[in-house]
Amino acid sequence: SWPATATTAHSLAYVIYTSGSTGQPKGVLVEHRGLCSVISAQRERFGIGPGNRVLQLASLSFDATIWELFMALLHGGTAVLAPRTQLVPGPGLIDLLRRERIDTLTITPSVVPMDGLPDLRVLILAGEPLPKSLYDKWRAPNRRIFNAYGPTEATICATASEVGENDDPPNIGIPIPNTQVHVLDAFLKPVPMGIAGEICLGGVAVARGYLNRPELSRERFVTSPFAAAEDAGARLYRTGDLGRYHPDGRLEYLGRIDQQVKIRGFRIEPGEVEAALRRYPGIADAAVVAKKQPDGQSELLTYY
Repeated sequence: SWPATATTAHSLAYVIYTSGSTGQPKGVLVEHRGLCSVISAQRERFGIGPGNRVLQLASLSFDATIWELFMALLHGGTAVLAPRTQLVPGPGLIDLLRRERIDTLTITPSVVPMDGLPDLRVLILAGEPLPKSLYDKWRAPNRRIFNAYGPTEATICATASEVGENDDPPNIGIPIPNTQVHVLDAFLKPVPMGIAGEICLGGVAVARGYLNRPELSRERFVTSPFAAAEDAGARLYRTGDLGRYHPDGRLEYLGRIDQQVKIRGFRIEPGEVEAALRRYPGIADAAVVAKKQPDGQSELLTYY
Protein backbone atom coordinates (compact mmCIF):
# COMPACT_ATOMS: atom_id res chain seq x y z
CA SER A 1 0.00 0.00 0.00
CA TRP A 2 1.06 3.59 -0.48
CA PRO A 3 2.88 5.10 2.52
CA ALA A 4 1.09 7.85 4.40
CA THR A 5 2.07 11.34 3.30
CA ALA A 6 0.99 14.89 4.04
CA THR A 7 2.28 16.20 0.70
CA THR A 8 -0.25 18.05 -1.47
CA ALA A 9 -0.11 19.71 -4.89
CA HIS A 10 0.75 23.01 -3.17
CA SER A 11 3.56 21.55 -1.03
CA LEU A 12 7.07 22.80 -1.66
CA ALA A 13 9.03 20.57 -4.05
CA TYR A 14 12.36 22.42 -4.03
CA VAL A 15 14.11 25.76 -3.64
CA ILE A 16 16.65 26.73 -6.31
CA TYR A 17 18.67 29.92 -6.55
CA THR A 18 18.96 32.31 -9.49
CA SER A 19 21.08 35.41 -9.92
CA GLY A 20 20.09 38.78 -8.42
CA SER A 21 20.77 42.30 -9.67
CA THR A 22 21.72 43.46 -6.15
CA GLY A 23 24.37 40.77 -5.79
CA GLN A 24 22.11 38.59 -3.63
CA PRO A 25 20.84 35.41 -5.34
CA LYS A 26 17.09 34.74 -5.16
CA GLY A 27 15.70 31.44 -3.88
CA VAL A 28 12.70 30.35 -5.98
CA LEU A 29 9.98 28.31 -4.21
CA VAL A 30 8.62 25.67 -6.62
CA GLU A 31 5.56 23.58 -5.74
CA HIS A 32 4.77 19.96 -6.59
CA ARG A 33 1.87 20.83 -8.88
CA GLY A 34 4.08 22.88 -11.17
CA LEU A 35 6.74 20.21 -11.38
CA CYS A 36 4.19 17.45 -12.06
CA SER A 37 2.56 19.53 -14.80
CA VAL A 38 5.84 20.25 -16.58
CA ILE A 39 7.04 16.64 -16.42
CA SER A 40 3.68 15.42 -17.74
CA ALA A 41 4.01 17.82 -20.67
CA GLN A 42 7.26 16.16 -21.75
CA ARG A 43 5.44 13.08 -23.02
CA GLU A 44 2.87 15.16 -24.90
CA ARG A 45 5.35 17.58 -26.48
CA PHE A 46 8.46 15.43 -27.06
CA GLY A 47 7.04 11.90 -27.21
CA ILE A 48 9.28 10.65 -24.39
CA GLY A 49 8.60 7.09 -23.22
CA PRO A 50 10.10 3.66 -22.45
CA GLY A 51 13.29 3.04 -24.35
CA ASN A 52 14.53 6.63 -24.48
CA ARG A 53 18.07 7.24 -23.21
CA VAL A 54 18.35 10.72 -21.66
CA LEU A 55 21.66 12.30 -20.66
CA GLN A 56 21.80 14.18 -17.36
CA LEU A 57 23.99 16.99 -18.62
CA ALA A 58 23.11 20.08 -16.58
CA SER A 59 24.85 21.24 -13.42
CA LEU A 60 23.12 20.14 -10.21
CA SER A 61 22.64 23.82 -9.30
CA PHE A 62 20.54 24.32 -12.45
CA ASP A 63 16.88 23.26 -12.61
CA ALA A 64 17.48 21.61 -15.99
CA THR A 65 18.86 18.69 -13.93
CA ILE A 66 15.36 18.06 -12.56
CA TRP A 67 13.98 18.30 -16.10
CA GLU A 68 16.44 15.70 -17.39
CA LEU A 69 16.21 13.17 -14.57
CA PHE A 70 12.42 13.15 -14.33
CA MET A 71 12.10 13.10 -18.13
CA ALA A 72 13.69 9.67 -18.04
CA LEU A 73 12.57 8.20 -14.73
CA LEU A 74 8.88 9.18 -14.82
CA HIS A 75 8.38 8.07 -18.44
CA GLY A 76 10.10 4.69 -18.27
CA GLY A 77 13.33 5.78 -19.93
CA THR A 78 16.97 5.52 -18.87
CA ALA A 79 18.75 8.41 -17.13
CA VAL A 80 22.44 8.28 -18.08
CA LEU A 81 24.83 9.80 -15.52
CA ALA A 82 28.48 10.64 -16.12
CA PRO A 83 31.40 12.37 -14.37
CA ARG A 84 31.52 16.14 -14.84
CA THR A 85 34.79 15.78 -16.77
CA GLN A 86 32.92 13.93 -19.54
CA LEU A 87 30.16 16.52 -19.74
CA VAL A 88 32.36 19.44 -20.78
CA PRO A 89 31.59 20.43 -24.40
CA GLY A 90 34.16 18.91 -26.71
CA PRO A 91 35.45 15.48 -27.78
CA GLY A 92 34.74 13.91 -24.37
CA LEU A 93 31.06 14.81 -24.53
CA ILE A 94 30.75 13.59 -28.12
CA ASP A 95 32.35 10.27 -27.19
CA LEU A 96 29.95 9.93 -24.25
CA LEU A 97 26.90 10.62 -26.43
CA ARG A 98 28.01 7.99 -28.92
CA ARG A 99 29.09 5.37 -26.38
CA GLU A 100 25.89 5.61 -24.34
CA ARG A 101 23.67 5.86 -27.46
CA ILE A 102 21.94 8.98 -26.15
CA ASP A 103 18.76 9.61 -28.14
CA THR A 104 17.34 12.52 -26.11
CA LEU A 105 19.42 15.57 -25.23
CA THR A 106 18.62 18.97 -23.70
CA ILE A 107 21.38 21.52 -24.24
CA THR A 108 22.01 25.22 -24.88
CA PRO A 109 22.66 26.14 -28.53
CA SER A 110 26.12 27.59 -27.96
CA VAL A 111 27.49 24.32 -26.51
CA VAL A 112 25.88 21.83 -28.91
CA PRO A 113 28.58 19.44 -30.20
CA MET A 114 28.94 19.64 -33.96
CA ASP A 115 29.92 16.06 -34.87
CA GLY A 116 27.49 13.48 -36.20
CA LEU A 117 25.43 11.56 -33.64
CA PRO A 118 23.33 8.91 -35.42
CA ASP A 119 21.45 7.82 -32.28
CA LEU A 120 20.22 11.33 -31.41
CA ARG A 121 16.49 11.51 -32.14
CA VAL A 122 15.19 14.31 -29.89
CA LEU A 123 17.26 17.47 -29.47
CA ILE A 124 15.81 20.10 -27.12
CA LEU A 125 17.55 23.48 -27.31
CA ALA A 126 16.93 25.99 -24.54
CA GLY A 127 18.54 28.67 -22.42
CA GLU A 128 19.43 31.13 -25.18
CA PRO A 129 18.23 32.11 -28.68
CA LEU A 130 18.57 29.45 -31.37
CA PRO A 131 20.33 30.67 -34.54
CA LYS A 132 18.82 29.43 -37.80
CA SER A 133 22.33 28.45 -38.95
CA LEU A 134 22.67 26.01 -36.04
CA TYR A 135 19.32 24.40 -36.80
CA ASP A 136 20.37 23.93 -40.41
CA LYS A 137 23.56 22.14 -39.26
CA TRP A 138 21.70 19.81 -36.91
CA ARG A 139 18.60 18.80 -38.80
CA ALA A 140 18.48 15.18 -39.98
CA PRO A 141 15.76 12.94 -41.46
CA ASN A 142 15.17 11.01 -38.22
CA ARG A 143 15.81 13.84 -35.77
CA ARG A 144 13.28 16.17 -34.17
CA ILE A 145 14.63 19.53 -33.01
CA PHE A 146 12.73 21.57 -30.44
CA ASN A 147 13.20 25.11 -29.21
CA ALA A 148 12.10 25.55 -25.59
CA TYR A 149 11.79 28.52 -23.26
CA GLY A 150 11.07 29.00 -19.59
CA PRO A 151 12.42 30.64 -16.44
CA THR A 152 13.03 28.97 -13.07
CA GLU A 153 10.08 30.95 -11.68
CA ALA A 154 7.71 29.10 -14.02
CA THR A 155 9.13 25.64 -13.29
CA ILE A 156 11.75 25.13 -15.97
CA CYS A 157 9.74 25.22 -19.21
CA ALA A 158 6.78 27.31 -20.37
CA THR A 159 6.81 26.98 -24.16
CA ALA A 160 8.24 24.49 -26.64
CA SER A 161 7.68 23.58 -30.27
CA GLU A 162 9.35 21.59 -32.98
CA VAL A 163 11.43 23.80 -35.26
CA GLY A 164 10.71 23.73 -39.00
CA GLU A 165 13.14 24.48 -41.81
CA ASN A 166 11.18 27.59 -42.76
CA ASP A 167 11.25 29.10 -39.26
CA ASP A 168 13.56 32.11 -39.47
CA PRO A 169 14.29 33.14 -36.84
CA PRO A 170 13.26 30.03 -34.90
CA ASN A 171 10.46 30.85 -32.46
CA ILE A 172 10.16 29.61 -28.89
CA GLY A 173 6.95 27.76 -29.57
CA ILE A 174 3.53 27.58 -27.99
CA PRO A 175 2.58 27.14 -24.32
CA ILE A 176 2.85 23.67 -22.85
CA PRO A 177 -0.34 22.30 -21.19
CA ASN A 178 -1.60 24.10 -18.05
CA THR A 179 0.44 27.20 -18.93
CA GLN A 180 -0.77 30.59 -20.16
CA VAL A 181 1.59 32.97 -21.94
CA HIS A 182 0.58 36.61 -22.28
CA VAL A 183 2.43 39.44 -24.05
CA LEU A 184 1.57 42.59 -22.12
CA ASP A 185 2.39 46.29 -21.96
CA ALA A 186 3.60 48.17 -18.86
CA PHE A 187 0.00 48.30 -17.56
CA LEU A 188 -0.48 44.53 -17.95
CA LYS A 189 -2.75 45.01 -20.95
CA PRO A 190 -2.42 42.69 -23.97
CA VAL A 191 -0.54 44.15 -26.93
CA PRO A 192 -1.70 43.55 -30.52
CA MET A 193 -0.46 40.63 -32.58
CA GLY A 194 3.07 41.24 -33.82
CA ILE A 195 3.79 44.02 -31.31
CA ALA A 196 6.53 43.55 -28.69
CA GLY A 197 5.65 43.38 -25.01
CA GLU A 198 6.69 41.69 -21.78
CA ILE A 199 6.24 37.93 -21.65
CA CYS A 200 4.10 37.13 -18.57
CA LEU A 201 3.43 33.53 -17.55
CA GLY A 202 0.42 32.06 -15.78
CA GLY A 203 -0.83 28.62 -14.83
CA VAL A 204 -0.10 25.94 -12.27
CA ALA A 205 3.67 26.05 -12.89
CA VAL A 206 4.10 29.61 -11.57
CA ALA A 207 6.28 29.35 -8.47
CA ARG A 208 5.14 30.33 -5.00
CA GLY A 209 7.57 33.28 -4.93
CA TYR A 210 11.05 34.08 -3.63
CA LEU A 211 12.32 32.77 -0.30
CA ASN A 212 12.24 35.52 2.35
CA ARG A 213 11.90 38.21 -0.33
CA PRO A 214 8.26 39.42 0.02
CA GLU A 215 8.82 42.78 -1.70
CA LEU A 216 10.47 41.22 -4.72
CA SER A 217 7.83 38.49 -4.84
CA ARG A 218 5.06 41.12 -4.98
CA GLU A 219 6.89 42.93 -7.76
CA ARG A 220 7.43 39.92 -10.02
CA PHE A 221 4.49 37.64 -9.08
CA VAL A 222 1.37 39.74 -9.66
CA THR A 223 -2.35 39.09 -9.55
CA SER A 224 -3.49 38.06 -13.00
CA PRO A 225 -5.78 40.59 -14.72
CA PHE A 226 -7.31 37.57 -16.45
CA ALA A 227 -8.25 35.81 -13.20
CA ALA A 228 -11.95 35.85 -14.10
CA ALA A 229 -11.20 33.60 -17.05
CA GLU A 230 -8.71 31.53 -15.06
CA ASP A 231 -8.68 30.34 -11.44
CA ALA A 232 -9.63 32.74 -8.69
CA GLY A 233 -6.47 34.24 -7.25
CA ALA A 234 -4.42 33.30 -10.31
CA ARG A 235 -1.05 35.01 -10.60
CA LEU A 236 1.32 35.96 -13.38
CA TYR A 237 5.10 35.90 -13.32
CA ARG A 238 6.59 38.94 -15.04
CA THR A 239 9.64 37.49 -16.79
CA GLY A 240 11.31 40.73 -17.90
CA ASP A 241 11.66 39.12 -21.35
CA LEU A 242 10.41 40.81 -24.50
CA GLY A 243 8.42 38.84 -27.03
CA ARG A 244 5.70 39.01 -29.64
CA TYR A 245 3.10 36.61 -30.98
CA HIS A 246 3.02 35.52 -34.61
CA PRO A 247 -0.34 35.01 -36.37
CA ASP A 248 0.08 31.22 -36.11
CA GLY A 249 0.16 31.47 -32.29
CA ARG A 250 3.88 30.92 -31.91
CA LEU A 251 5.96 33.18 -29.70
CA GLU A 252 9.16 34.97 -30.70
CA TYR A 253 11.75 35.95 -28.09
CA LEU A 254 13.20 39.46 -28.59
CA GLY A 255 15.56 39.97 -25.64
CA ARG A 256 15.43 41.52 -22.19
CA ILE A 257 13.72 44.59 -20.77
CA ASP A 258 16.39 45.00 -18.09
CA GLN A 259 20.16 44.38 -18.10
CA GLN A 260 20.01 40.64 -17.47
CA VAL A 261 21.92 38.55 -20.01
CA LYS A 262 22.17 34.89 -21.00
CA ILE A 263 25.61 33.38 -21.56
CA ARG A 264 25.87 29.70 -22.51
CA GLY A 265 22.41 29.18 -21.06
CA PHE A 266 23.11 30.74 -17.66
CA ARG A 267 21.02 33.68 -16.53
CA ILE A 268 23.42 36.36 -15.36
CA GLU A 269 22.73 39.69 -13.69
CA PRO A 270 25.62 42.08 -14.43
CA GLY A 271 24.76 43.85 -11.19
CA GLU A 272 25.57 40.69 -9.24
CA VAL A 273 29.06 40.56 -10.78
CA GLU A 274 29.52 44.31 -10.21
CA ALA A 275 28.60 43.91 -6.54
CA ALA A 276 31.23 41.20 -6.14
CA LEU A 277 33.88 43.30 -7.86
CA ARG A 278 33.20 46.31 -5.63
CA ARG A 279 34.10 44.19 -2.60
CA TYR A 280 37.63 43.74 -3.96
CA PRO A 281 40.20 46.02 -2.29
CA GLY A 282 41.22 48.94 -4.46
CA ILE A 283 38.17 48.91 -6.75
CA ALA A 284 35.90 51.92 -6.23
CA ASP A 285 33.35 51.04 -8.90
CA ALA A 286 32.80 48.59 -11.77
CA ALA A 287 30.55 48.08 -14.76
CA VAL A 288 29.83 44.76 -16.48
CA VAL A 289 28.36 44.36 -19.96
CA ALA A 290 27.82 41.51 -22.39
CA LYS A 291 29.28 41.73 -25.87
CA LYS A 292 28.64 39.53 -28.88
CA GLN A 293 31.70 37.91 -30.40
CA PRO A 294 32.21 37.21 -34.14
CA ASP A 295 31.06 33.60 -33.62
CA GLY A 296 27.73 34.85 -32.24
CA GLN A 297 28.42 33.89 -28.63
CA SER A 298 28.49 36.42 -25.80
CA GLU A 299 31.14 37.10 -23.20
CA LEU A 300 31.23 39.40 -20.17
CA LEU A 301 33.41 42.50 -20.26
CA THR A 302 34.33 44.29 -17.03
CA TYR A 303 35.33 47.92 -16.66
CA TYR A 304 36.64 49.13 -13.31
